[in-house]
Amino acid sequence: MASLQFGTNLLGPGVASLAAIVLGVICTLIWVHFDLPHRLIWIPPVSLGAASLLAVGIAALVGPISTLFAIVPILVAGASFATLAFLTWDRPRCGLCSRRLRTQSVVFQCPRCRLEVCEESCWSFEHRRCHLCLEQRVPILPMQERWWSRVTGPPSEVGRCQVCLAAPQKAALRCCPKCRRLQCQDCWDFHNGSCTRCGETLPDLPSALTESIAKVYDRKAS
Repeated sequence: MASLQFGTNLLGPGVASLAAIVLGVICTLIWVHFDLPHRLIWIPPVSLGAASLLAVGIAALVGPISTLFAIVPILVAGASFATLAFLTWDRPRCGLCSRRLRTQSVVFQCPRCRLEVCEESCWSFEHRRCHLCLEQRVPILPMQERWWSRVTGPPSEVGRCQVCLAAPQKAALRCCPKCRRLQCQDCWDFHNGSCTRCGETLPDLPSALTESIAKVYDRKAS
């Protein structure tokens, strides 16, 4: 970028200004095409503007130049910013961090809050939910006693939760349908209806949870 801008600077401020606009657009398109990492929209314009400023500075060292060359870096940065704004204005945003999603971004819909979030910083593969629901421990399994009695049987009056050690007096303990290990309802919910010992999942899980699990596993397999 700096080399090309320096070459056009030798042809005068008019040619340099026109080249600055063209180079700003082309270099930004190349940046976006190769999906170079950047989280803030101002990084490409500032980077290209700095390269153009370097070219103007070198030209000033070679010989006296017109004061009109001062607008060349501004034109490059402006053209780059306008190109990025045009390319990204209609792109969806992450429902959690609100940043624009890139072309190659993978989006997951959280089964608990239903927000569509990016996989890079807002989706937890381990817990299969967004980080907000993970921090707030948002539940997804039904709260009705009828549902729990149907899938696990009646709550246990003895023993402790084998995950958090909660007693029956403080939490409803439910047996795993396969290995009969006790887990409280909160731990069943936190582990997406799966037994932490044998991996058995409860039957009749909410469809949003099973769909989310399928998406995560498909992503890992790819």
